[in-house]
Amino acid sequence: MRSLMKEANMGKLSIVGCLVVAIATSVCGWAGQAGQSGQTGKANQKQPAEATLYDYTQSRAFPDFFSAYTPPFVPQAKLANSSLLNELIADGKLNLSLEDAIALSLENNLDIAVARYNLPIAQTDLLRAKAGGATRGVAGAYQSSALFGGAIGTGVGGNSGGGGGNAGGALGGGVPNVGSAACCDPYLSVYYGWGYTVTPLNYLTVTGVPIESAHTDYVSTTYSQGFLTGTSFIVNVFGARQFTNATTTLFNPDITSNFTLGITQHLLNGFGRRSNAKFIRIAENDQKYSASVFLQNVTQTVSSVMSNYYDLLADLENIHVAEEAVGYAQKLMDDNKQEQKIGAIAQLDVAQAELAVANRQQDLLAAQNTFAQDSQSMKSLISKAFNGEIASVVINPTDHLPEPHPDDIPPLAEAINDALKERPEVQQAEMNLQNQRITIQAARNNLLPTLDAYAVISPQGQASAFGPAFTPLFHNSFPGYGYGIRLDVPIRNRQAEADAARALLEQRQLEMKLQQAKNQVVWDVSKDEALVHQAQGQLDAALKVSALARQNFDMEHTKFTVGQATVGEVIDSQSQLATAEGNEVKARAGYAKALISFEQATGTVLGRNHIELSDAMRGQVARRPNIPGTPVVQPSTR
Repeated sequence: MRSLMKEANMGKLSIVGCLVVAIATSVCGWAGQAGQSGQTGKANQKQPAEATLYDYTQSRAFPDFFSAYTPPFVPQAKLANSSLLNELIADGKLNLSLEDAIALSLENNLDIAVARYNLPIAQTDLLRAKAGGATRGVAGAYQSSALFGGAIGTGVGGNSGGGGGNAGGALGGGVPNVGSAACCDPYLSVYYGWGYTVTPLNYLTVTGVPIESAHTDYVSTTYSQGFLTGTSFIVNVFGARQFTNATTTLFNPDITSNFTLGITQHLLNGFGRRSNAKFIRIAENDQKYSASVFLQNVTQTVSSVMSNYYDLLADLENIHVAEEAVGYAQKLMDDNKQEQKIGAIAQLDVAQAELAVANRQQDLLAAQNTFAQDSQSMKSLISKAFNGEIASVVINPTDHLPEPHPDDIPPLAEAINDALKERPEVQQAEMNLQNQRITIQAARNNLLPTLDAYAVISPQGQASAFGPAFTPLFHNSFPGYGYGIRLDVPIRNRQAEADAARALLEQRQLEMKLQQAKNQVVWDVSKDEALVHQAQGQLDAALKVSALARQNFDMEHTKFTVGQATVGEVIDSQSQLATAEGNEVKARAGYAKALISFEQATGTVLGRNHIELSDAMRGQVARRPNIPGTPVVQPSTR
């Protein structure tokens, strides 16, 4: 009995020892890899600085196997302002052109930085779909629940399963059979088990002993993989070693082995790429969708920056207008005081002039306050770290408000055609429809019954030593073969029918949304084209009123110097001039903003201003945008 226990324990220890070594090696390798992954940013200088420059659609598992079990590389978020911002600051002033403002927004704007992460997130969805998982979806994209045959989150329909066994048992006859494997990443399973049993018996005929004791070691390895065609294969190798005190066994220890190779093909439900590659196709489309959403975010941010920049220019012009008005009022007051000294005018005229100075100074303070507030808004748009140092910097806009040109906007029909091609909203509605067509194809396949064909080879061996027990597997000395067809027909099939109907209804709904988006484009372009013409008319009128107001002020001032006009009349004409010049500035800014709104409506903000979307994706501007109507600025060496 002791010899029996000793031999059994030696066999067990040998197998366990091998497993311990293998597991220890794996754990050490994984730990080493994990440690390297944590220091990737420091150790490997070739890693990209932005997540958008890293390809998350590819796995790095080969040839570095252990990398599949460590977190992928994700660059640290860059929270510091780009060097361009510091380069433009001199003597406490931020000398800012429109091109610089746009370049800074592409590099530093936090809205763009947040939206930028949606691009690699969409890539991770494609990687997940390639593995056979369901897509998680991307921001804004429509994903039908009809894609999921069962619980939401399963990538492949209900036709996928784990490995099977032999119908009736591989040992002792029956039909060898295996199940199907899920697409698409392969799966490896290794199992080891050990057992010791003591069984009291009521007979001696079978075992030759009244109490049977047995030591059993069992090892099984299974490799399975499915493919987009609906094909899958499963390979299983197992061996068992049993040592017993029975006297009637042929082999003691008894070592049995078995090898099973099974191939299954879905012939109806689950057949082909339309059924099994649906999430891959959707994930590929969603990458384009994410790029379109990112384009939309960049367009909105750039438009805000341009609008804010024109506000700053208008504020600066208003300050100049107010300063000029203060100067006129101050001169009138000083002249009146001189006249009062010689008794040429009354004290009331001096008081009126002083009141005019006070009013004009209030206008100047209001203009300066508006400029300061709009400056802070601009800084928040062009900086990541909006700290005290940046907040205290004074912005010095170096451009001018644009002058109207006849070719500022194309004809209405051309503008509408451009908008239908360029507007992100239309692109996104069309891509949602593409995703839904993929969903409908998969739903139609799910309506079909399940018809699977399989073929299996399953040789086995048995002996009292490892070599003789496994040699028959290679020589097929004790073969086992099997093939078969399985048909599963869901009666009434109401679940699949409901999913198919839902997918078609959602398609009709998305078609309506696409038409809605197109109608909105036509409305936006028509409205903004009219607003541009209206803004141009207002500017022309403001220019005329401003010229007349200045002419009237000059005349009243001349009449006052010869005693033909009162102080009140001069003050009124001066007030009218300040109002007219303020309205002229407002009209110029209104025309510039109307152009921005028109470019947004046509989806041409980036194209018309020569802005590269790739710069926004990288978070670094290689070349300053060349905005029409502004001087060309050479890029600095950064």
